[in-house]
Amino acid sequence: MRARHGLRVFRLCMLVFLGLALAGCGTTRLIDSQVRSFTTTADLPAEGPFSFRFERLPSQQADAQAQDRLEEMALPVLAQKGLVPDALVPRFTLELRMAVDVINQSGSFHAHWGFGTIGSGLWSQPGSMGLEPTRYRYSVHLLLRDAASKAVVFESTAAHEGPWSDRAAVLPAVLLAAVQDFPQGSDKVRRVLIDLSPSGMQPRP
Repeated sequence: MRARHGLRVFRLCMLVFLGLALAGCGTTRLIDSQVRSFTTTADLPAEGPFSFRFERLPSQQADAQAQDRLEEMALPVLAQKGLVPDALVPRFTLELRMAVDVINQSGSFHAHWGFGTIGSGLWSQPGSMGLEPTRYRYSVHLLLRDAASKAVVFESTAAHEGPWSDRAAVLPAVLLAAVQDFPQGSDKVRRVLIDLSPSGMQPRP
């Protein structure tokens, strides 16, 4: 009897989760991120273009195809802030890391996508595997350096936690939040709101 009741509860939870996922695909979602950014120079102009090339960590170089997909996904977001790729004569280099932690409501950690990849680098960790709703913590870290001197000119981190599992849609929204203060920077932690809809992303004032 208990087994049947547990099965019914499990099916109900799955239906609720599926309903949330399907609803999120066709409506506007609010992606709220905690953002902190720093700038180390006053020489950056207020507007771009800012030419750059991606700089990869050894872990990112080890999975080049996954990093290629991440960088392709990031380019339209970066372009909104005037950051344009130039592999030959860039003014800056950009180190970009993204990760998704899979957690449950009690905070137990049980899976992780790391090394800045999308979908690869997944491994299991001990944690609760009960019927608690699964949540996802998205994190972005970017580091912009002067290409000639290697000095850091801008750094930003952003993090969002929510029920959405579609990483290819949510990660760009968190990245957009991370670059909202570029190039000025804002060293105080602040909440950045991004409206995410099927037609695109739009920061809230």
